[in-house]
Amino acid sequence: MANNTTAIFEMSKDDNAYSHPQSELVDSTLRYIREAIDVLDISSSSTPLFIVDFGSAHGSNSIYAMKMIIQYLKEAKKIDNEEQIIAVHNGLPKNDWTSLFELTSEENSYSNAACGEPFYEQCLTPNTITIGFSSASLHWLSHKPCNLSNHCVATFAQDREEREAFKHQSKLDLTSFLKHRSTELVPGGILILNIPCVNDQDSLGFDNYVHLLYKCAKSITHIQQVLLNYTIPLYYRSFSECVDDELFAKCSFELIKVEFNKTNIALMDQYQNGNVPLDKFSKVVTSIMQSWSELSLKQALEINKQSTEEINKILDQFWILYEQEIRANPDEYIACSYYTYLILKKV
Repeated sequence: MANNTTAIFEMSKDDNAYSHPQSELVDSTLRYIREAIDVLDISSSSTPLFIVDFGSAHGSNSIYAMKMIIQYLKEAKKIDNEEQIIAVHNGLPKNDWTSLFELTSEENSYSNAACGEPFYEQCLTPNTITIGFSSASLHWLSHKPCNLSNHCVATFAQDREEREAFKHQSKLDLTSFLKHRSTELVPGGILILNIPCVNDQDSLGFDNYVHLLYKCAKSITHIQQVLLNYTIPLYYRSFSECVDDELFAKCSFELIKVEFNKTNIALMDQYQNGNVPLDKFSKVVTSIMQSWSELSLKQALEINKQSTEEINKILDQFWILYEQEIRANPDEYIACSYYTYLILKKV
């Protein structure tokens, strides 16, 4: 995805190294996958059968999700063991696809393919996909509608117009996503989504981690334009913003199930129980935040015409400060997250 959206699904080897919360999230989605497969109408599916993970930034977790979907299809006797299956991993052309295909090189029960189209556009031909899946990707926007004047994430923007601009863009993007998935899915096909959200107090569950991003940015640069450009193209919807019955009907989707859940992060419990030392805890959570948020800051510094050497030095300083703050106040960084889970069926 161009410019800011490039940050959205760019996959590197580091993504797999720090993807444990994502794999936990896939696990939390398994029961919805089972329920979705129960209502799947396989009769209109093509041969080979296509399953697509939209926004597969973490290669190992995308592979895991695809394997579980295929396993449940066989357990539910929707397909037999000889069925030809293609699992499509959708992301950016710049993703580390080599690593993904290295992970699947010994897989012979199904085929893997990559799709480098932005998922807010059409990715596959009409009436091709039997099962669409997306885990923790739809909070990324196609682009940032404006810069934020006092934060890097729109949830915490103080300016009402800025927040509304992000909210409006999120609605446009969700509409585009569902419109294109409806075109691509076969009749009776299913779409399984989990969407990162805020709770009814407008909390992400990991607010302090996000506040710390902006705090560290202000510590390492006083250039106002850099801070303005350091706007991450994210929007965390409310539950009601995820459930748009009018939009579902317009896109020929039947809502099979919707639930809002709080998801605990195992690393937090492990640290609090003394099974993970503070040093490791601070390093791992810092690395997780770095894996998805650093590119936006790097782009802001590049726009300011700073040299590669200067940028690397600033980024190193940023993450040293970030980790030091967590190590100094670990109890303030015990976090969770919130998701809306959706099962939609193409009618």
